[in-house]
Amino acid sequence: MPPPRPTGIRQRLAFDLETTGVDPFRDLPVSYALVLDEAGTSERSSGPVVDAGLVDPGIPIPPESTAVHHITDDMVAGAADLGSAVEHVASALVGAWESGGAVVGMNVSYDLTLLDTALARLGLDRLGVRSPGLGPVYDVLVIDRACDRYRKGKRRLGDLCRHYGVPLGEDEAHDATVDCMATLAVLDAMLDRYPEVDALAADAVSERMGAWYRTWLGGFSDHLMRNGGRPVDDGRFDWPIHRPPGDPAAG
Repeated sequence: MPPPRPTGIRQRLAFDLETTGVDPFRDLPVSYALVLDEAGTSERSSGPVVDAGLVDPGIPIPPESTAVHHITDDMVAGAADLGSAVEHVASALVGAWESGGAVVGMNVSYDLTLLDTALARLGLDRLGVRSPGLGPVYDVLVIDRACDRYRKGKRRLGDLCRHYGVPLGEDEAHDATVDCMATLAVLDAMLDRYPEVDALAADAVSERMGAWYRTWLGGFSDHLMRNGGRPVDDGRFDWPIHRPPGDPAAG
């Protein structure tokens, strides 16, 4: 088995949700995927461990969302209820952190915020209560924006896969399990390409990701204002879990 990366993180848990919409404070999951992988091992004897399932959100799935992920109301009928699903996913994430692992995602602050909001809505312990300070979180979108800042073009998962040489058929995108597998492969390619990311210690990963994210978001907010728009809400600058609009910062 190849040696671990300099981070010392040997386990990574890729995490993705398909949802009823794009608002993490209002929308709900309709499927989830958790893919556990050994970090920095290109030759794996047993392969990643996949835990995935459909979720009944308890509300109708909008047609425009079904058009993206192809999950219908009939498909989630009889699936795990919302409370059971978010409890299961939250426990898996916290378990990964407690085991010295890292959570990996693509624009993962959306998924973590939606999950955390759903936990609060159901009266369940939020992620910060279960794991104070949370653990390491890698976001391949954040890394790409920071390390290849001036590259033109879109930066969706399919775009990152093409740029970093990771196979992903266009008809496979927006399947939570496929997206998790692709995200892990993209992260491996990034760690090979960007030594400064590969060298981050476990306790520095989220701090660096958050700083890179806030730098990008600040620039985006400035761009909006220069073009007559409103600045980004302060709560969006919290990472990896955003605060709702108008919610004051703690402390």
